[in-house]
Amino acid sequence: MKKILIPTDFSQNSYQAIDYTMKLFKNETCAFYFLNTYSYDSHGLNAIEMLQAEDDWFDKPKEESLQHLGELLERFTGDNGNIKHSYHVISEYASLVEGIEKQVKEIGIDLIVLKGEIIVSKNVKKIIDQVRTCAILIVPSAASIHKKLNLTITSTFKQAVRTLEVDAFLNILSNTNCDINILVLDEEESITAEVKNNLKLFVNHLEKFPNSSVQVEYMKASRSIKDYAITHLNSIMCITDKKPGLLRKIGLTQSKAISVLEKISKNPVLAIHQ
Repeated sequence: MKKILIPTDFSQNSYQAIDYTMKLFKNETCAFYFLNTYSYDSHGLNAIEMLQAEDDWFDKPKEESLQHLGELLERFTGDNGNIKHSYHVISEYASLVEGIEKQVKEIGIDLIVLKGEIIVSKNVKKIIDQVRTCAILIVPSAASIHKKLNLTITSTFKQAVRTLEVDAFLNILSNTNCDINILVLDEEESITAEVKNNLKLFVNHLEKFPNSSVQVEYMKASRSIKDYAITHLNSIMCITDKKPGLLRKIGLTQSKAISVLEKISKNPVLAIHQ
């Protein structure tokens, strides 16, 4: 059974991401883990005041988290619950990134689903940057499910694409037909022999998935990835986040994947790690 982790802050955007994900995997046998992380509002309290705080002060955030998780379960799993799906709730005293890292490791998560926003949040940036053992699906509030699932994988193919996380995503969709578009981020006339070889290997690999058809497109000089995404709002756009270098690790630069994500914020985006 595939395991999908969906952090939630109980916002409308969060609920829309959950609804999209459950519809996306409606034909698949999978377990959904709804995670809410919480903290204590200790602003203005010194160490002695913290020690003297009543039990209710410590219990309240946990109780509120569990109450909202219970309401979430009732909302999404009522009389119309999918028998192929199982549902679990997790309430954790931790930062969002720490909570996700812990559950990914302990449960063996196959996919993380995050709510998308017009401006990419610091949390999304941190999660893509730090949680590098599984793919991350970012779902904007306007995303909707179409009759035919389409996945567009973008890359320059200047180096071989790591297939582990793409495979994991497609394996969750084992009972769902999927059209895969490969968008080479260069003009066909300009690509090198190495790019051609990396592309060929990747196409051959994807063609092994029985429920998928694969097509290749090349970026035209007059178009940008933003232009492409706007005309393909029914497509999940897949982008690759390269392994952080020294300058990125110390905060002087940010991932190019984040820059791309900011340009295509109206599409669902699958972020994979190189």
